[in-house]
Order: sequence, then C-alpha cells, then structure tokens
Amino acid sequence: VIPPMGDARQVSVSSLQETGLKLNQPASFAVQLNGARPGDLQAQVIAPSGAQEECIITDVEEGQYVVRFMPRENGVYTVHVTYNGVPIPGSPFRIRAGTSLVEGDAGMVHAYGAGLEGGRTGERCEFIVNTINAGAGALAITVDGPSKVQLDCVECDEGYKVTYIPRAPGDYNISVKYAGQNPIVGSPFRAKITGPKMAGAVSGVHESCSVVVETGSK
Repeated sequence: VIPPMGDARQVSVSSLQETGLKLNQPASFAVQLNGARPGDLQAQVIAPSGAQEECIITDVEEGQYVVRFMPRENGVYTVHVTYNGVPIPGSPFRIRAGTSLVEGDAGMVHAYGAGLEGGRTGERCEFIVNTINAGAGALAITVDGPSKVQLDCVECDEGYKVTYIPRAPGDYNISVKYAGQNPIVGSPFRAKITGPKMAGAVSGVHESCSVVVETGSK
C-alpha cells in the first residue's frame, strides 16, 4: 500500500535551532501532526562524519511529539523527518553544531525547485538556492548541457532565485558551489529537458554558462 503523501504534507517542525547548538548538550525540536491521520513518524539525525546519532521520539500529547538528540561533532547535521515513509515539508533539515570555522558555509546552503529536475526548451526553469544562515560567500552556478542557456540569478527572501532557459533538449548538469569550490548538498544536479530544439541551437555541441554572485549574510 502506498502511503498517502497528503498526510506527510500536513506534518510540520518547530523549535528547530538551525545554528549555535552546543556540543555534548541535549538538543530537541517539536513535531506537529496538524490533523494528519495516525501514522508512522520517524526521525534520523546524521552527524557531519556521516554517523547516525541516536534520537528519541516522545509523544507529549495528541498530535505533538518531541525529538531529542545529543550533537557530539562540530559541523552541519542533517535531520530527516518522515511520516509513513514520506519526507515532511522541508526535510531534510540542516543544523549547525559547535562553531563555524569559515564565514561562508556550503553545508548550510540547499537548493530546491522544479528547475533542478527538468523543464522544456524555450521555457523558464526555476529553482531557489537558500543561503539563510550560511554566512557571506560567493555563490557560483554553472549550467552545462546541449545548448547555451539564458541564466539569471536574483535575490529573494530565501536567498537567490535562479532561472535558466534551455534551447535544446537533453540532460543538463547544474553545479551549485558556495564559498569557494565547495559544492552544496546534492550538487551537481541533473535536469532532463524535453521539447523541440530552438532556432540557433547547435547539435552535438556541449555548452556551459556560469554566474557568480557575492552574497552577504542573511
């Protein structure tokens, strides 16, 4: 039986401290079901080294849970929260424990949006690069594929909205780096573009377009 995704979409997290967690001190966050039908709530906390930290889920009242864990490593933790096996909105979450060794931290940057997965030729493909809590650094985006793309990057509330318009169908690699040559989680992404080849697109040629933005702290 495929679990209904609608229930996972209702579940939310609160009181999740994204930066400044102290090492070897208990940390916790709350999970609200918000009316979702009873199901299987799971949480997984992955340390910067890739080790899985023990976490305890406690039912505090109907539809309310607390997840507790103990950060022991300096760096960025990844927190996965699923309901009936489906990631809830925003999962995986990224939080920093200990002190940041560099001003710009690629581990705190994440990208999301349909444009990272695919689109159509001649149409605007969009995605968001969230740089909140990452500190100041250079954001470098490169789109590599069967055609040159019209690439644009503008500031938005979450960080930066990136748009590109491909002119030929095929697979495009999207590289997102922050604070030097540090790839963000998931980079490079691969987007599958469909649709007809546009006028001016050259067959059999590999093209690359890049943009670099100096970001400030958000």
